[in-house]
Amino acid sequence: MYQAAVAVHIVSAVVWLGGMLFLVMVMLPTARAAMQEGGPGAGLGVLREAADRFLPVAWTAMVLLGLSGGYLAWEYRGIGPGVFFSDSGRFMQILQIKSGLFMAVVLLSLIHDFWLGPKILEKLDAARAAGEVLPQSLARKVVRMTAGVNLLAAMSILVLAVWLIRP
Repeated sequence: MYQAAVAVHIVSAVVWLGGMLFLVMVMLPTARAAMQEGGPGAGLGVLREAADRFLPVAWTAMVLLGLSGGYLAWEYRGIGPGVFFSDSGRFMQILQIKSGLFMAVVLLSLIHDFWLGPKILEKLDAARAAGEVLPQSLARKVVRMTAGVNLLAAMSILVLAVWLIRP
């Protein structure tokens, strides 16, 4: 069971982080290029479709990461709530930071995916439908910043995972 849990954990991390990197490094520049060539509608539609398809994949991966990580800590390391909050060894400190970052990423993802993102898309759709120039609002910058912080935190979690198993 241990090997299966590790496999689920690793594959979920690869899918989640790899998908985020693909959106940022491939889809976003492609969408921006399409917006410059064919107007804002073309690029925005491509990016929206990619993000909409990735959303259930990303959330499934995050749930599997949380469940498999909790299982591995509990079953393989014997780390229950009492140990998690009272042990101060190196392994536990890294695990606490990693877990805290993961919870922060989940919270930021909830805000980005289900509140800020949809609000901004509504405004962009309304501006596009009215033939207006797409607004460069503070909210749009906050959405980009939230996504960037999330990606940086996810990459930090990966580094911490390596430190956990390779001291």
